[in-house]
Formats: sequence, structure tokens, C-alpha cells
Amino acid sequence: MGDYKAIIFDMDGVLVDSEPLFLKAINSLVIQENAEPISEDENRDHLIGTTIEETWRRLKQLRGLPLSVPEYIERYEVVVEQVLKQELAAQPGVVALIEECRRRGLPKAVASSSLRAWVDLKLESIGLQDAFDVVLGGDDVTLGKPEPDIYLLAAERLGIPPQECIAIEDSPVGIAAAVSAGTHTIAVRTESTKGLDISRAHSVLDSLIDFDLSLLAEHP
Repeated sequence: MGDYKAIIFDMDGVLVDSEPLFLKAINSLVIQENAEPISEDENRDHLIGTTIEETWRRLKQLRGLPLSVPEYIERYEVVVEQVLKQELAAQPGVVALIEECRRRGLPKAVASSSLRAWVDLKLESIGLQDAFDVVLGGDDVTLGKPEPDIYLLAAERLGIPPQECIAIEDSPVGIAAAVSAGTHTIAVRTESTKGLDISRAHSVLDSLIDFDLSLLAEHP
């Protein structure tokens, strides 16, 4: 059997396909400023995987938006919470992999760039609010992805060295964070990140249905 004793999951694109919902929320505010909506390509190239602060810093640069970053974040939080209450579904293979980890006694974490409150909301929406031993959002660390801090913190709270953890990511920013933390990093191809360079990951899957269970330790 394998040697990896824990899995740390990214949220958006890995556990749920919520990237289109975030783009919808962003554009509802961008349009209010009479600015051109953010395209899927711009979202893919500049925004996916970043923290809320970095997202709005970049949006201000991209569209010359007049208000401050904190003002936009305050408005954005309201819109996102409304959007996320729409029905979400777990990505293919997620529930089976979590169940397999539970069977083997392997701890699991979420390490997301989203605000912790949004992570909790999404986990509740897909019925996985009690499935993880550790849940972290972008506001739980000072430096967000691509810095490794959130993965290092997740491993620390799981009580497992990063080198014995698998991280599952979908964006170059997240992959950079996970690799820098020393985890074995698996990338999942998603529609939202199609065409981006995810080659830094140790392996790439089309879906978590294809996850190689032989990587995981058995009742460590």
C-alpha cells in the first residue's frame, strides 16, 4: 500500500464546481460600475485560486474600478452568499474518496482560498460539513496561495508531516502552494482551469473518480 496518511482538498473546482458562481458574483458588481464584464479567460488567467483581497486588487487593475478593495469585498460578500445558496453538488468521485479515507482511518482537510464562512456554506450545501477533520479558508492565514502557508497549517493541524499528505488542487496558484509545502500534489482538470499550466503537480487526473487508492496508507 501507499505511504500517504492524509488528504488535503482544495475547495473550488475540486470539491465543488463553484468557479462559475464566483464569476457571476464578480460581474454583478463590475457591471454596476459600468465596466466591461470579466470574461472566462480573464477569470481563468488572473483570478482563479487567489484570495478575496488579491481578487479585488486585480479587478481594480483590470477595470480601473473606483472604490477601495475593502468596499468591494463588503459588497461582494453579500452577493456571494446569495449565489452560494443555490444548489451545489460535490464533484464526481469526491464522496467515494472521502468515504475511503474514513474507512482507512485517514484524516482529511480542506485548504481553500475562499473565506472560511463561504467554505462552511459550500460544505453544508453538499452535505459534507462533518466530513473533514480540519477546515481552513483564505482568512485563516496571512499569506494566501501561491504561498504554502495554508497547506503547512492544514498539515500541522492534522498532525501529519506535509511530506506524508496528498494535496488535491486544480489551479496553478494552488498547485504552487501545495508543492512548495512539500505535499504530494495531484491536479484535477476542470472546465474553469482548462488550458492553464498545471504541470507542476506530481500527477494530473481528469476526475477524482480516477484517484489511485494505492497511494493511501491502510489504517496507519
